[in-house]
Amino acid sequence: MGRAKVLASGTFYLTIMQASNYAMVFVFYVLVARILSPSEVGSFSLLLMVMGVFNTLTLLALNNAVIKYVSESLGRGDEGKASASSRKAFKLILCTSLPALLVGFALSPTLSYYTGAGIIDVVCILASAFTLNLTSYYGAVMFGYSMFKEVSLQNILYTFSSRLSGVLFAYLGCRLLGLSLGFLAGSTITLLYSMLALRGKLKPSSESYPLRELLKFSIPLYGGNIIGLVQGWLDIAILSSLVGLDSAGTYYMVVSSVAPLTILWTPLSSALFPTMSSINGRGDMKEMEEVHEKALKVATAIILPLGVALASVSKTALSIAYGEKYAEASIPFSILASLAIVSAYASIYSTELQSVGETKPIFVAGAASTLTYVVLLATLAVPLKQVGAALARATMTIVGFTVLYRELDMKAPRNLGKSVMVSLVLAATLTPIELCLKTNVYMKASIEALAFAIMLPIAYKLIKPLEGEELKLIKTMIPQRIRCNRID
Repeated sequence: MGRAKVLASGTFYLTIMQASNYAMVFVFYVLVARILSPSEVGSFSLLLMVMGVFNTLTLLALNNAVIKYVSESLGRGDEGKASASSRKAFKLILCTSLPALLVGFALSPTLSYYTGAGIIDVVCILASAFTLNLTSYYGAVMFGYSMFKEVSLQNILYTFSSRLSGVLFAYLGCRLLGLSLGFLAGSTITLLYSMLALRGKLKPSSESYPLRELLKFSIPLYGGNIIGLVQGWLDIAILSSLVGLDSAGTYYMVVSSVAPLTILWTPLSSALFPTMSSINGRGDMKEMEEVHEKALKVATAIILPLGVALASVSKTALSIAYGEKYAEASIPFSILASLAIVSAYASIYSTELQSVGETKPIFVAGAASTLTYVVLLATLAVPLKQVGAALARATMTIVGFTVLYRELDMKAPRNLGKSVMVSLVLAATLTPIELCLKTNVYMKASIEALAFAIMLPIAYKLIKPLEGEELKLIKTMIPQRIRCNRID
């Protein structure tokens, strides 16, 4: 299996990380929905937007550059250059983050007014964002060294420590401030762990690494990250300004509920980056094509059916998780969940382009999709509210994927037709139950879960969207000491 084994092992650990994180985040939002009002949830979403703006603007996408050049240098056996490139990136991150933190503190009264949160809430979020820049750097170094287990623990530690302490503080009466304090505590704990995990790895190096080389790679990604920031938060910002914090809070919970679907592809994309960068460093194009094909086939067979299944039971799912007041956003939830496979393809294609140093197409895809997004939001957000915002976000995803697909000039995965058939079987089973069954929401959820559990393995067994090498790849994702001896 060669590097495919490294990819599979990394994907396993990152999948465990994603599963643990999203389980914690799900519990976090379930509790937050019961502790805070929808308006306070709206304010919290805007605080997270402030954090996202800080991280995106000051990190300069240098974490991606660190992964690229550390893993590529190690692939050539040049540990000195790996150390030199990472240290140069760290110095630049400090040079951008420290002044930005001071500016953010000065603007905290204005940000407090805009978000509807207290000044101390804003200060805590900004301090947490600064700390996360440093943990992002250390996490990138871990990725470069293929320390997938340590990266996974780093992320799990942050998610659990920040959310658990945040909910505890909020429950004890701090409410919105408690969430901000929790995020600050979590980021600080994670930074300390990251520094300990990398002891002995970042050895001093007499080599000088050209700043221009780092920026040449990262600047197009930086532009893409800014575009991604706009894509991730513009609809929520517009809804909060034009419709109100209640509507924005409800819609934010819907978007956050779709986000766990990324567990189905983010670990794969994350492991692909250093793996394919290392292969590219050796110039083995045949192996790159093999890894690409296997990754796409696995992603298609898993993500497409599950996304469609979740879209089929959206109202019940939201009612169970957050209460019936959030079920009003079931249509936006269905729209976004059903297009999870498109987001997965875009993520994988973007990762592959980064691994060979082609970052400009990623920026072009982001620019084209964002332009579409802004136009549709301006047209649809006010008359259709949450549904209009979801349609704009969905179209944005499709446009971005289309640009990347044409750039790579790739064929559709060979198992796409079979995966579509599995998806149709699940939709045909779950949709009638969701629309026609009149019973208690918990009873309906139980029946839908049972139907899914029965039909999914039957459909996979009969239609066989995965065969041979893909099943072997999935099997190697699980370490020998904990996996079953056989995968049929």
